[in-house]
Amino acid sequence: MTQQAMYQPPTGGDPVADLSKAPLPTSKTLRSRQNLPIQLLRFISFDLRILRMVAKGHH
Repeated sequence: MTQQAMYQPPTGGDPVADLSKAPLPTSKTLRSRQNLPIQLLRFISFDLRILRMVAKGHH
């Protein structure tokens, strides 16, 4: 019976995440992330959602 070497993560510090297999964003995704009008619309919609959530909590 052979014994396999177990991976020992480095002690201390932050844990290390393996992102080598993470999907890369498409060119369309990158353009939308860098487009200021789209970002403004996303920001406004996010703010409205948070505002609605806070308003529901204070009845």
